[in-house]
Amino acid sequence: CWHAEVMPSPPPPSTKKLRPGQALFQEGEMPRSMYLVVKGTISIRKMQPGSYIEIARIYANEVVGELSFFDRQPRSAAAFALTEVEVTEIPFDALDKIFQGTPPYLKSVISAMAERLRKATETIKRLQKQSPQSDLPVDSGAPDEDFDAAAALAAIDKAGDKSGSDTGSTG
Repeated sequence: CWHAEVMPSPPPPSTKKLRPGQALFQEGEMPRSMYLVVKGTISIRKMQPGSYIEIARIYANEVVGELSFFDRQPRSAAAFALTEVEVTEIPFDALDKIFQGTPPYLKSVISAMAERLRKATETIKRLQKQSPQSDLPVDSGAPDEDFDAAAALAAIDKAGDKSGSDTGSTG
């Protein structure tokens, strides 16, 4: 008589709702899920003494928290709702079976990309600490509708040119 090993089913995706200013997750937290933004806007922020610096905004139909799925490292940034937000939480357990079938070379490419992104966010944080009077936008934690991502990236590039720093990215 043949008996199949019964594996527990991964938890199904669930919906979370956030109010403006509410955290979806904090920088440094150990991850268990990624999120698909169904509606609203999320601010991705790096901690800085006494405040945060916004490094990105995530909108409806975009994913947040995916980096941690690929490298299982603590969250590299915090995520805060800027507006009323609804997300679909996708537990890593639900994705692990799918990812197991991925060819090893593709896993290596994805891991390298995840590592590069983490290095880039650490470079942003380091540059901000090195030049506290820089052009980089610093956020007190309150939503800022006037944030200009292009200006922030230009300031980061400018600061990087001054320090001779390189994130290791080759394109």
